[in-house]
Amino acid sequence: MTLQQEVLVEERSDKHLEGKHDDFSACAEPVDAVRFAAHQWQEFLESSPDPMWIKDTQGRYVAVNKAYLRADPGQTQDVIGKTDFEVQSRDKAEMYLADDQVAIHDGVCEHEFSAVDQEGNLKYYNTKKTALHDVDGLLTGVLGQARDVTSQRRLELALALENRRFRLFQRILEAAATATSVGSFLADVLTTAHELFDYDRGGVYMLTPDGKTAHLVSAQGDSQAVQEQATSVPSDEEPFSRVYRTAEPFFSNTWHNLGSSGRPDDQPLALAVVPLVSLGSVVGSLNMAWRVPPKPEENWEEALATIAREITIGMDRIQTMAALQDNRANLQAFFNSVQGFFFVVGRDGKILAVGEQGARRLGRTPTELGGTDINDLHPQEERELSRIILGDMINGTRTSSTQTLVAADGTQIPVNTLVTRGSWNGSLALFTTSQDITASRRAAEALAADRRRADALYHIIEAAGRARLMEEFLPAALTIALEATPFEGGGIYIIDGDHAALACTTGLGRELIERVRSLPMDEQPYRTVLREGKPTAFTKLDQLPPDITQQYGVVSLISIPIGAGDTVVGALNLASTHSHNAELQTELLMSIGRTIGEAVVRLRADESARVSLQEFKTLFEAMPHLVFILQEDGTIARINTAAAERLGRKPDELCGTSVLDLCPPDRRAETACILADMIAGKASIYTLSLVSHEDELIQIETRVVRTTWGGKPAIFGVSRELTSHGLDEQTVLNDKLTGLYSASGFSAIASQQLKMAHRGHINAALVVTEIVSGADAGPPEPHMLADFAGVLRQTFRGSDTIGRIGTARFGVLAIQTDNTCLDLLAQRLQESVATLNAQRPTGKPELVAHVVVMPVDAMRPALLDDLLFQADAQLNSPD
Repeated sequence: MTLQQEVLVEERSDKHLEGKHDDFSACAEPVDAVRFAAHQWQEFLESSPDPMWIKDTQGRYVAVNKAYLRADPGQTQDVIGKTDFEVQSRDKAEMYLADDQVAIHDGVCEHEFSAVDQEGNLKYYNTKKTALHDVDGLLTGVLGQARDVTSQRRLELALALENRRFRLFQRILEAAATATSVGSFLADVLTTAHELFDYDRGGVYMLTPDGKTAHLVSAQGDSQAVQEQATSVPSDEEPFSRVYRTAEPFFSNTWHNLGSSGRPDDQPLALAVVPLVSLGSVVGSLNMAWRVPPKPEENWEEALATIAREITIGMDRIQTMAALQDNRANLQAFFNSVQGFFFVVGRDGKILAVGEQGARRLGRTPTELGGTDINDLHPQEERELSRIILGDMINGTRTSSTQTLVAADGTQIPVNTLVTRGSWNGSLALFTTSQDITASRRAAEALAADRRRADALYHIIEAAGRARLMEEFLPAALTIALEATPFEGGGIYIIDGDHAALACTTGLGRELIERVRSLPMDEQPYRTVLREGKPTAFTKLDQLPPDITQQYGVVSLISIPIGAGDTVVGALNLASTHSHNAELQTELLMSIGRTIGEAVVRLRADESARVSLQEFKTLFEAMPHLVFILQEDGTIARINTAAAERLGRKPDELCGTSVLDLCPPDRRAETACILADMIAGKASIYTLSLVSHEDELIQIETRVVRTTWGGKPAIFGVSRELTSHGLDEQTVLNDKLTGLYSASGFSAIASQQLKMAHRGHINAALVVTEIVSGADAGPPEPHMLADFAGVLRQTFRGSDTIGRIGTARFGVLAIQTDNTCLDLLAQRLQESVATLNAQRPTGKPELVAHVVVMPVDAMRPALLDDLLFQADAQLNSPD
């Protein structure tokens, strides 16, 4: 018997619909099974120890858990995608379809059935089928769960068996003697038999479990005769073999027992051996012996048989009583160890007995609950319904219910109750077993919350993917957040400097939110949200302007940080006309806030990338230098218009050609070696010869940086012409003495780099250094300035912007720095200066460098002039 071959064990009552049962297509549009059985559904199913399955709107199985497969050995994963009509007989399939229709119509369908699991064990299950709907109320399928109620069923069977045993014990006690122990009982019987028959020796023998030997358990009579009596006898020797084998009594007046006294001339004995029969089997014998024959056989044979029966009944009674006592102890232990709530209830609703586990959960003792009305354990508003349900249970028309129990401290515990009618102390009683379903309800609520969160996050991500600008994305994200939560309106604030500016608003409270178009980040309550990244609920609105409730209808308002990683970029403020438990929505709202924050950062990065690319193109074209980008094989990937025109070509004509084609033929081999050195990073400045379209030889000095272009390694080069044609233009941006950027060149390039860093949220650092001669702290000689320029090139990266910004002052703008370790920049530079001084000839003055490092916050716009002014103040400070 498989799980699908369900056997109803209780009346289905009104659980089924009348009439023809069509398939699910009449109730909803088809749902894709693969999408329906998403990862979170399978994780939810596998988290349950009970068999669970899901069908889509077409009645096809879309997910089953491992417990389902273990409980149903006849099925495998092949059931996925199939209907009951494909895996079961038509009769059963129609019955299962009827159950599903009941769940769709009533919201839930419940019944009980039995099945045999993979180990061959009979299991009892309570099956509950629930209709599943999406957020729009559209039917998506049916969720089924088979809860194992085997333990409850076994408890019911155990109680019924115990009642039957108890009644049997009562009948035995009424028919048997009043002995309280086997020893005393046998002694009394043998004493009575001795007074009646005046035997010389008598005893009771009991067979061992293997039936091969019988042991003497009680004896009376003449002391010498008793001593001669054997303590054990073999069951297969005369005279015992016939008694133990066929249950026939043995009587003899001429029995010789040669082994009794050891004297072969002993006179024969009169011997009687009567079987003791219990439950149709011989368990022992009553033995009596006389030296002088007793009364005639026909007079005492029947009496011995009667005594034997009394012995058997008495021993059975005593053993049964002992077993009964053990059973009662075991039953009480079992009764008290039952998990959940176990009650025995009378017809009048009074509690007759209760398990300790359930009483403890209710904060009471079994004694306190005994005799009280079970309806009083339900909430006041449910008691009338509880009395009706109890009446149905007593009448046998209902076997289960779902209600709420109230503990002594007021805690409400939802339970699912199964009921069996039985007898308690001779009267009709209900045996109820209730299981706490708080966890399952919480799981259902958590599942619903997860679905809402997943849908909301998916729609926010989808909206972010469609939008190119934050002005498009933020209103859509706000609408989605309102649809996924019980709030009726709200707004989104985005951080800009020390304030958060209102970006969009909609719905209830719009006028309220628009009153505050800018939030100070460092003032409460907004600091908690914008600085610390923690949600804040204004449940009493005591921190907002007065008369808001009357003017705008707002009762509660919550502010959620919008963040990406550890960075808060804004706040999501939501308002409602109702009071909400903020804790119930915080997790969902925080997830929405993080998703919006990540989308904002991405959109900002996209916008920054677009702006940076445009500014790069503008700078690329505006530079008077010869600027180019080469691939590793020397192919020109990009060249600015100034360079192309100087070579007498158009940029489009040069892109895709080799830079070697622009060199004089006799210098191409030399240029190829220089290109290899560029790729290997052996130097950063090279001198090249190019030929224009008019065959003019152009000498250039090229500064190169290894980079990437189009995702591939490339070389970025900026060249200044060494011929008189280009010297005047280059002089403006380059310092002749040091070869670095001049003050104006450094200002132009570094200012542009700061803007790009801010838009890309990239940290940077400005290093300003002033050098003096160590001899008299006077101005350094020109060769010392050139030497220090070399130190800067060796100390900093090729991608850093380096310039001479004063007579003996230099500036370095380093991008993508770790601003927690800026002291290392100054330390590394001082170490390089020390190395230079160590290499100077003896007697020459050393170089002294004064260094100031200015961090640049990625989230705050910075002006180069402001940074240079602050650095100048620090360099000229007397400290």
